[in-house]
Amino acid sequence: MNKKNSIYFIGCLLLAIIAEVTLFTEKIGISLSIFVVAFYVFYFYITKKVNHTHRIIGIFIFVCIWSLTLSFIFIANPYFYSVNLLVIFLLIGVHTILVTSPSFLSWSNVDILRYMQKKFLYFFKFGKYLTFLVRKWIKEYGNERNYSITKRILLGILIVLPILFVLIFLLSLSDQYFRIMIEKMISHLVSLNIEEISIFLRIILLFVFLLLWLKTISKKSIIIPQVRKEPEGRWEQATILTILVSINGLYLFYTIVQFQYFFNDVLMNGFTYATYAKRGFFELIIVTVINISITLLVNLFTKKRTSFIKIGLSLLIIFSFIILLSAHLRLCLYEQAYGYTYLRLFSHSYIFLLAVFFAFTLIKIWIEKIQLMRLFLLVSLLYYCGLNVIDIDRFIVSKNLERFEETNLIDLQYIESLSLSTVPVLTEYYERNQEMNSIKHLLLAKKELLEERDVKWQSYNLIEDRARKLLATMDLDDGTSKNQIGKKYRLENSDN
Repeated sequence: MNKKNSIYFIGCLLLAIIAEVTLFTEKIGISLSIFVVAFYVFYFYITKKVNHTHRIIGIFIFVCIWSLTLSFIFIANPYFYSVNLLVIFLLIGVHTILVTSPSFLSWSNVDILRYMQKKFLYFFKFGKYLTFLVRKWIKEYGNERNYSITKRILLGILIVLPILFVLIFLLSLSDQYFRIMIEKMISHLVSLNIEEISIFLRIILLFVFLLLWLKTISKKSIIIPQVRKEPEGRWEQATILTILVSINGLYLFYTIVQFQYFFNDVLMNGFTYATYAKRGFFELIIVTVINISITLLVNLFTKKRTSFIKIGLSLLIIFSFIILLSAHLRLCLYEQAYGYTYLRLFSHSYIFLLAVFFAFTLIKIWIEKIQLMRLFLLVSLLYYCGLNVIDIDRFIVSKNLERFEETNLIDLQYIESLSLSTVPVLTEYYERNQEMNSIKHLLLAKKELLEERDVKWQSYNLIEDRARKLLATMDLDDGTSKNQIGKKYRLENSDN
């Protein structure tokens, strides 16, 4: 084995061990950052002679990876835990392929997808080659006759195992004592270092995966960009103008109706706040699909985009902004009535995301060189990372406590379900209002939860550490019955 392959093997083995210790031993906290650092140090070392391309988009994705990775230290949000892990490793895979791809490939072009597909095929080819090397090594260092016998024995074991399982099951049904003996034997075998065996198997699997992946990344791949003809427009100006005038006329009438009640702080007879919110969100989906689709189709199939067509498309986007504003105001009324939750804040953020999409679409109408799909991808990734950077739980509690001061209504059951990042806000509020037994018991529940946790270094989280220190310094005398929660303060139903 030459020096380069030795470095690959040793580096991948060390990375597999680090992954086992940081990702599979305890709940993930600071440990994820340690693994990502170790991975990229080794990755940049083995690709130091490779010309790194797509640097601007590469830096952007790299920053996104680290913003999501550091959220496991600085943000204690359980809602994003599993999704963030998936997104982080997906982005790492895309990033490692992208920065080593040929510079003439555009990252927003379909050719880059063909290049990634080619890399995945190489991954499986390397897997077959690794299997071939293992078999060759066994043949070289072992006796040919013994290898043949071992191969036949393994084949016999694979054939007989399902038969044995069926026979054991039938015999266990016929004899209870035999079943007890079999159960004891199985439990005894399972208790024999099963944890150590699973750790060893995970390390081996991680080692093989990392070895194949990094070999795939470092291998040069050749791809020929496909020459694509620009689609020829097939729709005449009269047809497009007829469609745009009809749709804009409908939206104009709809907007006039909107101004009668949606932009007022009152409800029409027979309607509730919940009805407003649900109707508004369906409108959002319809507007997103129809209006952006119409704009893209017009750009694609129009023979010549005249000023009249551009004005018609611009009006379509302006009406879309009005509907977004209408939905935003309805959602604000809904929050005033029922409080702030994750779903409602996500709905607000989604409205903002759509507004950004429509703004870029409006610019695209007048500046044809702009690539909408590229902007949509970047903004969507930035939007997701932004949701992770913002401490949403803290914001929810702050706004609900402000609303409580005005309405004397609060959903403490929902607040209790939020993460530990709410502790600083709750402690600050309790110090000003120590007569609120409900807040005190909520803090006591958080304190008991933290005391029960046996936190290892892998799971270190700054928010959790701060919450533990804050609650430890507070004098929370549990002299009040928990049944008093809600006697002075009305609780809401979180289902609304």
